[in-house]
Amino acid sequence: MESYKVIKLNSSQQGGIFVSFPKEIKAILFLVSCFLLLISSEANAQKKSKIEILNANVLEYEELGGLNLKRLIGDVQLKHDDALMFCDSAYIYSNTNTMDAYNNVRIEQGDSLKMFGDSLKYNGDTKVAVLRGDIRLINNDVTLTTNFLDYNRTTNVAYYYGGGKMVNQKENNTLTSGQGYYYTESESFFFKDSVLLVNPDYTIEADTLNYHSKSEIVNFLGPTTITSKDNFIYTEDGWYNTVSNKSKFYKNAYLFSEEKLIEGDTLYYDRAAGYGEIICNAVISDTVENLILQGDVAHLFELKDSVMITEEAMMQQYADNDTLFMHADTFFVSTQYVIPDSLLNETDTSKIVMDTLRRLLAYNHAKFYKSDMQGKADSIVYDYAASTINFYYDPIIWSKENQITGDFIYLLTKNNKIDRMFIEENAFIISKADSINDNFNQIKGKNMVAYLKDQAIHKIDVKQNSETIYYAIDDEGKYIGVNKLSGNDMLIFMNNNEIETITFIKDPEGLMSPLKSVSPKDVLLKGFNWRNTERPTDMFDIFIW
Repeated sequence: MESYKVIKLNSSQQGGIFVSFPKEIKAILFLVSCFLLLISSEANAQKKSKIEILNANVLEYEELGGLNLKRLIGDVQLKHDDALMFCDSAYIYSNTNTMDAYNNVRIEQGDSLKMFGDSLKYNGDTKVAVLRGDIRLINNDVTLTTNFLDYNRTTNVAYYYGGGKMVNQKENNTLTSGQGYYYTESESFFFKDSVLLVNPDYTIEADTLNYHSKSEIVNFLGPTTITSKDNFIYTEDGWYNTVSNKSKFYKNAYLFSEEKLIEGDTLYYDRAAGYGEIICNAVISDTVENLILQGDVAHLFELKDSVMITEEAMMQQYADNDTLFMHADTFFVSTQYVIPDSLLNETDTSKIVMDTLRRLLAYNHAKFYKSDMQGKADSIVYDYAASTINFYYDPIIWSKENQITGDFIYLLTKNNKIDRMFIEENAFIISKADSINDNFNQIKGKNMVAYLKDQAIHKIDVKQNSETIYYAIDDEGKYIGVNKLSGNDMLIFMNNNEIETITFIKDPEGLMSPLKSVSPKDVLLKGFNWRNTERPTDMFDIFIW
């Protein structure tokens, strides 16, 4: 072990003895001094303040089981740190720095926090107050009532169980639950077990939720429902601002409003504005129209009863044990309410019934598939009131074996089935004469009306500049020639997708030629364009333009 030196200071130096230690000893002594200082600081910090008696009408001293006991009766006033406590009677246990208080118990902490109860057990060392019976906790605009409440003044957290009710007078919210925590500094509640929040405009039921009274935002931490006169909302994660009526839902969320079910991974909803937005896997189901709209982004306009779907958008509609699948860049369902012309001059407003005009717009690269009909166009519009489906810009429809084109096509529906098809400007219908050879039956005119029966064309009315080429066969199914006919107007009846009769209304001309005597160019009408490669063969092809 190294030694140390004792050096005597001379007269020119300060008096006393200077002790010189090696460096290792100096380091150890420094650590020891820091440790002793820390212990001293902790010891001072752990000194507990005593419960003070400010007032009592009667003060009695007792000793019970070796404990010093003070009994206070009448107008009892006590103080512990910054908290004041009041009651009718109390027992003070000086040895343990605890107390029991009874009847008209009141605790006041700061300017805003007050607690009332029938009885109180308080520990001055742990600063834990245990209140029982007819309890009220008041903090600013929030009042909590319960029968069992534990309040930790160190953490400023109140815990209640056995049922409780929180009332926010500012926003007229009343919330009940089996148990909960209240963080008085942040004015935040954490509720569990049969949570029910009632507001004049809506009701929230949940298993677990958090409520921040300053911001008045509710956070949902489990299965939750929000019910109002306008809609029903379910979620398992999210938040709701009770002031702005804005909300966001994340897990298994859906909204049901006016026969429409709205689902998605993330659902944002502004109740006041009647606007909603769904991000990722948006699904909107219309139970009245048997219609489903899907996409990655959806915009809901509740007040206008309208919706817009974008990004991988698809529509499904069920009818007659079949499903129509349609894709477009954007779907938009719009609703208008108008006064019928017959009621425009009606002075008695109670007699006025508004007409509902609803339209479904599929625009940019619209394409659909149904087992008995397929088609595509730049834009497709379904007018519910007029029962029409309109195809705009390069429309094409495949019905059974027929390819139908024109500058503009619209379908007239009846009882949810296509009744007639109107083909306007450059109307053209093509079908293969057989499945082996590239022989095509063709019908052409300025305008056409095709009549459908059992979803198959059975009559075609051709208007102006009518032309047709069709391959005639005998009873054994063998070709006997090619008919090429023209006229002004033409009426065609079909059976099993084959031309049965052709009647020219005016100026008919025609020629039957043997199959071997015609050249390929003679059997194609001007404007012929067989587009079978564009035809969707299943629901997945609608995404391929």
